[in-house]
Formats: sequence, structure tokens, C-alpha cells
Amino acid sequence: MSAKKALKKCLQSLSSDEFQDFISELLDREGERRVYKNQVEGKGVIEVTNVMVNVFSERNVLRVAVEVLQEANLGGFADQLGKSFCPLGWCGFKKHFVERFSRELIQEVTFMEALFKALLNKGVITPERDRNIKALPTRRKKLSALLCDDLQDEDKKNIFFSVLKEQHPDLVSRLERS
Repeated sequence: MSAKKALKKCLQSLSSDEFQDFISELLDREGERRVYKNQVEGKGVIEVTNVMVNVFSERNVLRVAVEVLQEANLGGFADQLGKSFCPLGWCGFKKHFVERFSRELIQEVTFMEALFKALLNKGVITPERDRNIKALPTRRKKLSALLCDDLQDEDKKNIFFSVLKEQHPDLVSRLERS
């Protein structure tokens, strides 16, 4: 089953209120790749599915949908959708530290200048991307953009994790124990 079909099937199983909660959280989602109100307002499951695939790509749409479902307190649906990753070869999508604790990292990571300098020096982000992220208004928006848009492959996540361990050892240790 394609990611698009899996997402459509999941969204069709939501009640009307749950679907509205999902849309609300989708619109509140931070990061560079976003869905805007005019793209989904008053739209049905098929249209919302198409918008999400166009915005986030077939490769990333299920990960994003699971995050949005969890934020909307629809964890059962998130688990169900997460299981559909296995046939698509994405079984380990939630295993990486960066993905498991992205919400906590967005809330708690500080010392942004040193973090971005290290990521730039290690080739995780480009100088142009570094400037674009730094132009965002808040620390949380900067981290959200980084985590959602720039850390898509395993190597970049691993580099980010090693930088975190160097710069925020207490935070990493606490999250690993939780």
C-alpha cells in the first residue's frame, strides 16, 4: 500500500470531530514545510491527503501524519498508521533519538549559535540554510525547522545527536533515561 493510500485510509477512519482536530494540529505545525488554512479549510479527506503528499512528499507524509495525530491526542490512530510503515520499509522510523524526542528537543535545546555552527561545520546544513533558519523569529521555530526539514536521513540525525551529546549532555542523558 502506498503512503498516500495509507494516509487516506487512516483519515477516513476518523470521526468528523477527530478529523477537525487533525486539521487544527496540522495547521499549528511548525517548520518550513507547512500546510496553510486555505489549502485544507472545508476540504475532505481526499483533498487533505493530496495536499499533505504535495507538501511533505510521499516519503515523509506518514511520519508527519503520525506526529500530527499524536499532537491531536489521536494516538491510537497514530499507532495504526505507524504500523503501515513496515510494509513500506520504514519500520524503524520512531527508533532514532532525534525523532523520539523531537518535541522535547524543540522545547529545551538552547545555545543555538553553537549548535548551528557545529551542524554547518559538519555539513548537516548549508550556509544558505543556516541563514534561513537563523532568520526565523524564535528558538523553537528554528529547531522545528531544523528537525522537520533538515534531518531527514539517518546520517544527519546521527551527526545532530553527537553534537547534542557534546553540547547538551545532561538533556540527552535525561531523555535517554525517560
